[in-house]
Amino acid sequence: MSITFRRARPDDLGAIVAIFNESVDLPINDEVELITPASRRDWLAEFTDDFPLWVAEQDGRVVGWCGLEHFYPHPAYRFAAEISIYVSRSVQGQGIGRRFLNLVDRAVRARLPIRSIIAYIYRGNEASQHLFAKAGFTRWGQLHQIANLKGTFHDLLIYGKTYEKD
Repeated sequence: MSITFRRARPDDLGAIVAIFNESVDLPINDEVELITPASRRDWLAEFTDDFPLWVAEQDGRVVGWCGLEHFYPHPAYRFAAEISIYVSRSVQGQGIGRRFLNLVDRAVRARLPIRSIIAYIYRGNEASQHLFAKAGFTRWGQLHQIANLKGTFHDLLIYGKTYEKD
């Protein structure tokens, strides 16, 4: 079963939300309740050619997504992006996250105006820490006990990668 990657479309939103919701019960994202497609329509509309959202498809079904969002809404940070990658539990361990990071790397080197990419990863999410480290991201810092998810405080690790551009 081959996996293909493409830019996300508005009709992918239901699948994107469903994949995200698979992780709500895990300490890997900030949500503690399921989200809905309606609650994410504006979020989807914020992605652009310079800050894209991709999906991974297998047999015509969206099985993962990767987005580059503006890091912070201030002009000084216009060349920095926050990255998110979510892969359906049904296909985890098949290299989709690694392939998303390779896609991002090629796009940033070829045409995207992004110079720095930041990933926020909860301390307990060893799989993501390993994935990003293998892709050349380094640990830039830690926000100690910053997030309270369902009554438990968690450390948020900051991984980053900087691209040298002319």
